[in-house]
Amino acid sequence: MFEKFIQCVACGKRYGKDEVVFRCESCGSNLEIIFDYRKLKKIRNDIKSRPFYYSRYRELFPVKKTVSLGEGFTPVIRSKNIEKKLKLPFELCFKPELLNPTGSFKDRGSSIEVAKVVEKGFGKAIVASTGNMGASIAAYSAAAGIRCRVLVPRDANQFKMRQILSYGARAERIRKGYSDVIEHAERIAEKKGYFLLGDYLYRREGTKSIGLEISEQMKADYVFLPVGNGILISALWKGVREANLLGLSKARPRLVGIQAKGCCPVFRAWKFGKLEKIRNPRTIADAIECDFPLDGLNALKSLKESGGFADIVSDKELLKARDMLAKMEGLSVEPSAAAGLAGLLKAKEVVKENSRVLCILTGHGLKEPV
Repeated sequence: MFEKFIQCVACGKRYGKDEVVFRCESCGSNLEIIFDYRKLKKIRNDIKSRPFYYSRYRELFPVKKTVSLGEGFTPVIRSKNIEKKLKLPFELCFKPELLNPTGSFKDRGSSIEVAKVVEKGFGKAIVASTGNMGASIAAYSAAAGIRCRVLVPRDANQFKMRQILSYGARAERIRKGYSDVIEHAERIAEKKGYFLLGDYLYRREGTKSIGLEISEQMKADYVFLPVGNGILISALWKGVREANLLGLSKARPRLVGIQAKGCCPVFRAWKFGKLEKIRNPRTIADAIECDFPLDGLNALKSLKESGGFADIVSDKELLKARDMLAKMEGLSVEPSAAAGLAGLLKAKEVVKENSRVLCILTGHGLKEPV
């Protein structure tokens, strides 16, 4: 194995690579796994010679064997109509994560998280979710033969709830906001012996495959993507950095994190300098309705290091972008998945001419039928 240690993203405290920890014991921040990149460089040519499947990066996954349903290596698609009809002075591309097994990018992280549950010998797992992650964890738990319990906030989408239940998971609505649901799941895990899953360090290690992939698929100058709990943007950036460190790619795009106007703690922190809980969040984009993001500090760090920025869009702008993707590109996405395009259309004057821009489309439209 190539992992060296686990490190807090905020205070830098280190933990052993085999410890089962989810948040820093000193400051409560999220953690990430640090690999021995010097050793990994020695197998760079071997990695480059492999087929373009999820397992291409297996040494960068902190598990002996993934639980796989065929996730990863979604294509990069050039815009067929939006770019031309809007006369955009740059190349527009999409990465449709809706093509993953349960219809969202969450499957990448679930493959690693559930594999870790198996590896540690746990027979049951619990997760707090707004919907997509719960469905993904439920599916991968079913494949691994693990009992799964999913806690969702009071306003969880009914279609996503049905998807969770279809995989045989136990799903429960908690009459509180998302951050409260997370705390509830953490308490149950500690008291009743569940393995805790969610937007923690193991999920990042699977999700970072997006960054590894796009580094090899295209030389993007900008990547626009939705931000909820912050794990997607922090993971994508870690994948980009690791691709650079290993010599797989020199691509280093600016990341642009887009949040819904009705729930935008990361944007507010980017603008005003302090990450605070959003009171009474309200947006049609339930997949990114996270009132206090678990990985918010790391998301802000990723924006800064990449030279990018954060922005917000209204529900109206989200729905407009969603409809454009369906009617002009043939890509059906849920409202939150259209955040990247909505943010790009709002900030297109900031993008330099002749740039290559990629929008991450995070979830399928069938998760939230019109």
